[in-house]
Amino acid sequence: MVDALAQIAAQRVVPVLRTADAADATATARACIRGGMRVVELTYSTPGVERALGELARTEEGALFGIGTVTEPEQVRSSVASGARFVVTFARQPGVIETALELGTTVICGALTPTEVAECRRAGADAVKLFPVRLVDPGYLGDLRAVLPDVSFVVSGGIGADPESVRPWLDAGAIAVGLGGALGTAAKDGAGEVERRCRDVLGSELAGTG
Repeated sequence: MVDALAQIAAQRVVPVLRTADAADATATARACIRGGMRVVELTYSTPGVERALGELARTEEGALFGIGTVTEPEQVRSSVASGARFVVTFARQPGVIETALELGTTVICGALTPTEVAECRRAGADAVKLFPVRLVDPGYLGDLRAVLPDVSFVVSGGIGADPESVRPWLDAGAIAVGLGGALGTAAKDGAGEVERRCRDVLGSELAGTG
């Protein structure tokens, strides 16, 4: 079985795609892949996202796809059936972690406070998504890691797609940084611009392609 968390940690930055429709999600994901990304997260905030996920999983060999903004167990089941290899929440949602564990799928649970982080870890989450980090700073992550050293953190929410924005979070101990709006979408910014931004952040000393 693919170790999704290891691939996320190897890439160090993960595109988080929130697009207007499935077609834009597909085009944006492919631009990210051309830009060197091998792990991409789609989200349930995109209408028809499972169609995009299924098409990408079938056609983009060597890439690993996950899905975020998961709020209920049935979304875990249907997204895994469509090709998701990891699922992500923005907060702990009833039954989501348990269903992912039942299916053998990597689950990253959203949290912000120490209590929420501890609850996600206790429930069996493989990693915790610290979100939204625009409300805190990398020192906050360092404080959490001091008391919760066994937790793997992915950070997301308001981070720019440039080394100066990403580096402090990696230095503070995040295994990866989720990049959303800063990368743009193919429909709004153009596929070429999305590809360029991905190449720029991966081309820095911050990240590898796994």
